[in-house]
Parts: sequence; C-alpha cells; structure tokens
Amino acid sequence: MAIPCSVMSPNKEREKVLQEMIKEYKADGVIDVVLQACHTYNVETANIKRACNDVDTPYMALETDFSTSDAGQIKTRLEAFIEML
Repeated sequence: MAIPCSVMSPNKEREKVLQEMIKEYKADGVIDVVLQACHTYNVETANIKRACNDVDTPYMALETDFSTSDAGQIKTRLEAFIEML
C-alpha cells in the first residue's frame, strides 16, 4: 500500500488513489501520519481529509516528529479513533 509523495506527484491523483484504496481494502478509517518538519504533507491534510469525507470514511491527522516523547499522546489518540470506528 503506497500512496505517492505529495511533493513528487499530482495531488488530485493522490486523492483518487487514496479513495480507490479505501474502497478496495474496505478501510474503516484513515490515519494520516504527518511528519512535523514536512510542510507539504501538513498542507495536504485538508485535501486528504476532504477525499476521505467524499467517500464517507473517518479521518484522523496524526502529527509527530517520530520521537518517543509523544508516544503516550499518540497511543491515546489512536485508541480513541479506533473506539470511534
């Protein structure tokens, strides 16, 4: 499962690929992991959220710097998202 990089591919095509993958894999929800230092992915969260909403799929943006300092917060947010599903 690989969605093209937001910098290296047209954004509308990425949204279409995501929607196709949601349908193909019957995804219950989408978790968008965003690296804090990657501004292009951070900007893309609104588009990805809209693409998920267009196919009635719950969405959560999860911003992290991939250090262990936010592990507890990430765990709590993931548990809440899964419970909501």
